[in-house]
Amino acid sequence: MCRIADPGPESYGPGRMKKSIQQILFDEVLPRVQKPGQYAGGERNIIVKDHASVDLKVALAFPDTYAIGMSHLGLRILYQLINDREDACAERVFAPWIDMEDELRRRELPLVTLETFTPLDRFDVIGFSMQYELGFTNLLNMLEMSRIPVLTADRGINDPVILGGGSITLAMEPVAPFFDAILVGDAEDVIHKALDIIKAWRRSGRPRAELHRDLCAIPGMYVPSHYEVDYHPDGTIAEIRNLAPAPSSIPKTTVWDLENATFPVRPVIPNVEVIHDRINIEIMRGCPNQCRFCQAVQHYRPLKMRTIETVLALAEQSYRETGYDEISLTSLSTADYPGIVDLLTAISDRFRSRRVNVSLPSLRVGPELKRLPGLTSTVRKSGLTMAPEVATDRLREVIRKPIKNADLMAGCAAAFEAGYRLVKFYFLIGAPTEREEDLRGIVDLAHAASVLRQQMSGRRAQVNCSISSHIPKPHTPFQWEAMDTREELRAKQRFLRSYNRSGHIQLKFHDVDVSYLEAVFSRGDRRLAGTLLAARAAGLRMDAWSECFDIRRWEEIFAASGVDPDWYALRRRATDEILPWDMIGLKIPTAHLVKEHGRAHAAA
Repeated sequence: MCRIADPGPESYGPGRMKKSIQQILFDEVLPRVQKPGQYAGGERNIIVKDHASVDLKVALAFPDTYAIGMSHLGLRILYQLINDREDACAERVFAPWIDMEDELRRRELPLVTLETFTPLDRFDVIGFSMQYELGFTNLLNMLEMSRIPVLTADRGINDPVILGGGSITLAMEPVAPFFDAILVGDAEDVIHKALDIIKAWRRSGRPRAELHRDLCAIPGMYVPSHYEVDYHPDGTIAEIRNLAPAPSSIPKTTVWDLENATFPVRPVIPNVEVIHDRINIEIMRGCPNQCRFCQAVQHYRPLKMRTIETVLALAEQSYRETGYDEISLTSLSTADYPGIVDLLTAISDRFRSRRVNVSLPSLRVGPELKRLPGLTSTVRKSGLTMAPEVATDRLREVIRKPIKNADLMAGCAAAFEAGYRLVKFYFLIGAPTEREEDLRGIVDLAHAASVLRQQMSGRRAQVNCSISSHIPKPHTPFQWEAMDTREELRAKQRFLRSYNRSGHIQLKFHDVDVSYLEAVFSRGDRRLAGTLLAARAAGLRMDAWSECFDIRRWEEIFAASGVDPDWYALRRRATDEILPWDMIGLKIPTAHLVKEHGRAHAAA
């Protein structure tokens, strides 16, 4: 790790002696905020380069807190990829929490990166990792605090290039006017092409519009300024026009060779506790299942995987570089990894003597499930998490979730035999064609799992059910469906609470208003950009956090903007309607999604 001088001196605020931003932060700001370590930088394994020695300075921005962003594997991969280039540096910045934002604004200080405390407007590129629609206001807030024009149309040749990427880029029209370009799909194979084009443009001094034209040539690069949208009088889309040289259909990019893809075995070690403070090894990208409600499977398909030998090597290298005492084997459906039992056996055998815990994310229910609990949590016996999603065979046919309760119970039995006392289930409510019997099935299934341990050991198990609301997401067979109203979802939550009479079963519901707002922006079009600007002007941000979320203020902003949020969130679409995200072309054609939509209702 090489150190550079602070990019100051620069004076901020009237009458202040010249101080660098870093000095002001450490002397005046950090003593006044919660968890100052998240803003202090200097973590183990950071990469700091002399800005004078590189041609391209990239800020990797995560529109949520340090604790969330530092847990994200994609950010770690990009940090490694870009810093591996001799001509570029990558630094990190996260959305400041409320107290930090207040201190910065009071002193008229900009957002800065953690590596060199450089203001964001001095970077050539700012790449935002977009993982959740409720981070849209944070995106705007970070640009505003960095003194960067929020709208792409207002930026000049000296302003940073604003790129977007992440798991929700299949449908980000409400924020399209704020991005110069959005990378749809995996970044590893195309990010260097984008940076090369930006570097050449920076040197040329050409207008920003020419950069946009050049970026259109990169597969998977969506340049919003090269697409125009016309609307019918009823508000539906009449036409999406691509302007040359932009393609009419933007292909999603894919890393085909995950085995040899870059993996950050020397990640930055956080200064403070984060959500996933452990080694995370991606063993598989994509999912062999095609659940009709799942947008993630469309984003990450087709299925790619790493061999057992490579996973073991990455685990060993990561352990040496970090010293973490937990290794998590991650993917959308880890239990479907071919040879998962052999992998767990090998990695447990290698790390057991070092008291390193091996864990898995939520597991799909299947025949292999009963073989997994005894091979995980080799040191600690925390809860085992499974994702049945729904509880009846009929509704499983509708959502295309081919699981059996017998397999789930066998997995629970194996968990109890291995020493687990707690199991956690993920369910959703509000799926198309849902009935009262499907709701009762959630509690009945949890009850059966709890009683199973009593039959085995004399004491009932604790079963925690996390229950979310179904959102008909873009690029899924349910994208044309109407979402349940908030009143309907709340009624279903009340029913489940009243039906559950066991103290051993805990039901935790996702906030209906949060799900509703997520639906508005995940199913919305670029006309919602004005609503987001109004929300930001009203001071809204950190909407994913209960401390900050305020649906009443959002309702006031929608009303003042003349926007009917129900029209976006709840309206059923015709299968021949032009949808806001139709310029994104996936391997699965719309015709197949229409067919799957019909099959879902036929199964009901």
